[in-house]
Amino acid sequence: MAKKKAVKSEEEDELDDLEDELIDDDISEYPKLSEKKEKEVVPSSADDADIDEEEEEFEIEEEARFPDYKHLKLNLTKTVGENDYELIIEGQSHDFCNILVKHLLKTEGVNAAAYKVTGIVPAQIFIRLDKGKIKDILFEAIESLREEVIEVQKLFQKLT
Repeated sequence: MAKKKAVKSEEEDELDDLEDELIDDDISEYPKLSEKKEKEVVPSSADDADIDEEEEEFEIEEEARFPDYKHLKLNLTKTVGENDYELIIEGQSHDFCNILVKHLLKTEGVNAAAYKVTGIVPAQIFIRLDKGKIKDILFEAIESLREEVIEVQKLFQKLT
């Protein structure tokens, strides 16, 4: 038995012609990635010629491993009670406020601490003191938070 030859339709002929045109229009030569371009160095004086002949290695300065501290916009106000204060922190979310309140509660002289974050007003931290000055207590709480962050950074450095 003889096999029938496949007959191409007009659409297939047109597609073949388009493919041939596209292949002809492709880039025939691609740049070779393995070749390195050599730069010509023209020394300006004899001293410069000695320096240019030697291979100069430039060290790239590493960026700071940890970014600079972000300075917070704080507004501390005294509220209704004698030892009640409200600390408004702009641009902070639940994460920071929750951690700060936990450190405030561990600080000696703080009777109560809570926070409220809404999308309308900046984060508010409410603090009620037993004794002491509010600035000293805030400083102590922030220092304990800073020490904890440094410990965590050291642990992560050991892992990497």
